[in-house]
Amino acid sequence: MRTFSIIFILVFAIWQIPMAQTVSSANHRIVFQLTDGQTDAHIKFLRQLNNILEAAPNAQLAVVTHGMGVDLLRTENNDLEKELVKLKDMGVEFIVCQNTMKQRNLQQSYFLAWISYVPSAILEIVTRQEKGWSYIKAGS
Repeated sequence: MRTFSIIFILVFAIWQIPMAQTVSSANHRIVFQLTDGQTDAHIKFLRQLNNILEAAPNAQLAVVTHGMGVDLLRTENNDLEKELVKLKDMGVEFIVCQNTMKQRNLQQSYFLAWISYVPSAILEIVTRQEKGWSYIKAGS
């Protein structure tokens, strides 16, 4: 009887653990604007991207960074690089604004080798919205 009770408790406990669940199989296209340069905001944001991909695995995600947000994609002292690579491998696009690079005097060597660049972050976001992408402002 004791063995049955232990098995019952274990099965009940495992059943209570929240499981990742697909909520939508639609091909959502979402463009995120990231201007926040704070590491804690970056950590939360990457968690949100993972949550979206768990809930909507067919979603196309693009992260357009400008201002201080480009620091998410820096090469030096980037504790989030492994997570960024994982998201890239899941299809997330990471994009840096060249206007910001000029204003901050940053070279491409400052950034992870696999990211993309656009002349204007705002124009990239607007163009994607005109093509039907949903827009979300990320960070604080």
